Amino acid sequence: MPRHKEFSEEELLQTAILLFWEKGYCDASVDELIKRSGVAKYGIYATFGSKRALFKAVLNQYAEDRKKDIQRPLRKPYAALPEVLSFFTALPTKLTKKGFQYGCLMANTGMELGVQDQEFSSMVKAFFDETADTMKACLDRAVNLQQLDSRADTEVLARFLINEFRTLLMLAASGNKKRDLKLQMETALTILPDTQ
Repeated sequence: MPRHKEFSEEELLQTAILLFWEKGYCDASVDELIKRSGVAKYGIYATFGSKRALFKAVLNQYAEDRKKDIQRPLRKPYAALPEVLSFFTALPTKLTKKGFQYGCLMANTGMELGVQDQEFSSMVKAFFDETADTMKACLDRAVNLQQLDSRADTEVLARFLINEFRTLLMLAASGNKKRDLKLQMETALTILPDTQ
């Protein structure tokens, strides 16, 4: 008779996200996840099959979660230059609060596994490419609303801003203080007009 799952897959994924975010893929273990979640090893392997498959599910869930919290201003249907500036202005505070003290799981995975593992590297690239596309859509709206010069290359600007976003994530994960993140952010944003 087959065993039935007696745990919430969503809760397990959230616990796994925190574990991998804190320790990285190589140093995180399924045994540690068992301790933290209380879910039996059988349940984890029956659901995901392997640590690698679990980590893929973790990265996919993490990407969806970030769309709903830290990236929310950029994903509003009317988001333009004010929302881009609001997104960046809030980052130094958000990234130094509990929950983001490890920076970004995607950025961390890129640094840990990017050269060694093509599949995970592709997942990280897809995450930041999609975020850059979202940023470009905001900047395109800003051009249409005459918040940005019509000659602005929104693709180049979007890529630059997402690279600065990644820099802020790395600085946060390295333990830099809020003032350091703020200075980096303010310097990067000098390429955009102030809407205040």
